[in-house]
Amino acid sequence: MKYIILLLTVLFVCSCSSTPKEEPFSVDLDSLRYDAGSIEAYFNKSFSITGKLKKDAVVVHYYPLDDAVCLQFRIDFVYCNQFWDRDGREAFVKAFERYQEEYEQRKLVKKSNRKSREAYGETQGFFAWKKTVIGVQAHGSPKVRLGYQFNDQSVFYTTTQMESHYEDKNSRTRNQTSPVVEMYFTRAQAESLIALFKQEYLQGLKLPSGNTGEKAEADKDKDKDRY
Repeated sequence: MKYIILLLTVLFVCSCSSTPKEEPFSVDLDSLRYDAGSIEAYFNKSFSITGKLKKDAVVVHYYPLDDAVCLQFRIDFVYCNQFWDRDGREAFVKAFERYQEEYEQRKLVKKSNRKSREAYGETQGFFAWKKTVIGVQAHGSPKVRLGYQFNDQSVFYTTTQMESHYEDKNSRTRNQTSPVVEMYFTRAQAESLIALFKQEYLQGLKLPSGNTGEKAEADKDKDKDRY
């Protein structure tokens, strides 16, 4: 009898310790989406020798069935759709609050490195990309690191989306790896995105999206946060 009790105890402990990990979230790209607005952010320039950043428009959509916000932009001719679920949006907001405190208290370390890029932790993302308009719709679930970086005597709140590997079920020749995506936000730009991240705002959206292919004209770089 005691052996049966011992066996049941071992099985119970094993079942508790082997609880499956939560799967990364994903988004149905063909599902209903709403226009949420647009923001601006800075990106690394292609083939830039000076290392200066380029400001560009980012179109924002909301996918209500998946409760996910999509940031749509292009980098090095790659069509990018970066998705943030509710946990990711909350992580973005909390990380920015910490950044704000350190910015105001002059605690930011001016030497940008890996430590500063992930100073406020990381979150789980979902990323869909195409190298051409008619190319393979690749997708994956990369980690997104939250932190800050210095560039051209200015400091930026940053998100660093790590590589994502896509394996095509039908053809190995279409397997590919996404680029590392770094986005740089001034405080005003981050606050604009946070306003679109608010759940009350997202739940109030009703109009389906239309043509969002046009980019907003970028202003001059006078809005950068000097430090």
